[in-house]
Amino acid sequence: MPLEGIKVIDLSRYLPGPYCTMILADMGADVVKVEEIKSRWSPLSLWPESRREIRDELFRPVDRNKRRIALDLKSEKGKEVYLKLAETVDVIVEEFRPGVTKRLGIDYEVIKEINPSIVYCSITAFGQDGPYRDLPAHDPDIQAMAGLVSLTTSARKEYVIPGVPIADLNAGNNAAMGILLALFAREKTGEGQFIDISMLDAAVSWAGVARGDIYFATGREFQPGERLHHIYQTRDGKHICIWGAVAEPWFWERLCRCLSIEEYIPYKNELMLFAPSSPQKRNEIISRLADIFRTKTRDEWLDILRAKDICVAPVNTLEEAFSDSQVVHRQMVIDVESPEGGKVRQIGIMPKLSSTPGKIRSLTSARGEHTRNVLLELGYTDKEVDDLRKAGIIYQSKKQIEGDE
Repeated sequence: MPLEGIKVIDLSRYLPGPYCTMILADMGADVVKVEEIKSRWSPLSLWPESRREIRDELFRPVDRNKRRIALDLKSEKGKEVYLKLAETVDVIVEEFRPGVTKRLGIDYEVIKEINPSIVYCSITAFGQDGPYRDLPAHDPDIQAMAGLVSLTTSARKEYVIPGVPIADLNAGNNAAMGILLALFAREKTGEGQFIDISMLDAAVSWAGVARGDIYFATGREFQPGERLHHIYQTRDGKHICIWGAVAEPWFWERLCRCLSIEEYIPYKNELMLFAPSSPQKRNEIISRLADIFRTKTRDEWLDILRAKDICVAPVNTLEEAFSDSQVVHRQMVIDVESPEGGKVRQIGIMPKLSSTPGKIRSLTSARGEHTRNVLLELGYTDKEVDDLRKAGIIYQSKKQIEGDE
C-alpha cells in the first residue's frame, strides 16, 4: 500500500482531521487515534439506547483502519507516554485551537526537538495567525464567511446551507494533500515541517475558483435567486437536473431540438447569466421547460435525453445514490465483514490506484481498544501498563481488559 510504514498520530476530533487521517489510513498508514480518558460529547450520544449500534459508532467510516488509545494529556505521566509515542511517528494531526498544544506542552516546537523529521499538521477554523485565529467556528459558519452560502439559494430566494459539510471535508482533503507534500519534501531534505490548515482558507479557495472569476472581472455579486439550478419536477413527483444541458451551446441546441422548442436555441445566455438581458424571456423558457418535463416520469426523461447525448442527471436520494449502478460498479459503497458478525456498509476507497490500491482493513474500534498494544510496542511492560490504567492515566476498553484477564 502506498503509505505502508508511515506512522500517524491523530489528535483530531471533529470531521476535518478524522477525514484526513481516514484517507491516510485507507492508503496503508498506521494511524493511532489518541483520545481523552472520558468519552467526549458526540451527537451520536443523543441516539436512544435501542440504537446502540449507532451510538457505538460502528458505522463511523472516518475511524476505520485506525487504532485507538486513550490517555490523560493533562497529566505529566500521560504527556510522557504521548511524547514517547511522538518520537516514533512520521505525522501528527491535531485540530485544537491555536495555543492549546503549547499549553499542554506538545506543540510543534516541542515535538521537533525530539523528532526533527516530524510532519505536524494543525487544522483550525481560521489558521494560526490573523485577527480571527482565536475565534470558534463550525462548518456552516465557515461556509457563510467564505461566500459559499451566498451562492446557494432556495426557490423562495432564501439562503440555504448546503447539506454536506464541504468546508470540513475540503479542509480534510487539503490537510491530507499538505501531509503528502511534506512527506515528499522530507524525502529530499530529511526534515519535517509544520502545516497550517485553515478551514476558511480552504473554503475561500473553492469560492474563488468557482465564482471568483466572474466577481473579479465584473465586481458584481450573485443575488438570491439569480443563479439557476435547472432542476425540474417530473410526472412521478421526482426531479431531474439539466444544468449541464444549459452550460454548453451544443448541449442546449440538442435539448431544444429534442423537446421541439427550437425557437429557444438563441436564448441560452438568458438561462446561464446571473443578469439576463430579458428576465421575461428567461421566465418564459423556464416555465415552458417545467411544463414539458411534467409530462413524463424521471426515468423516461433520463432514457430520452441520454439517448440524444444530452447532459441530464436524476436528483437522487441517498438511498438511490448509494445503489446507483455506476456507484456500485466503482465500489464506492461496499459491505465489509464485521467482527461481531454480519456486514457493515461503508463508503469505498478513493482515489483508485492501479498498482497500490487502498483497502479497508478494519472497522471502527472501541475507545481505548489498542492502548495496551501500543504501549507495549513503545517498551512499557504489562505491569507498567496496568499501573497507568489503575492510576487513571490511560484507558482501556472493557473488552480489552476482560481479554487481558
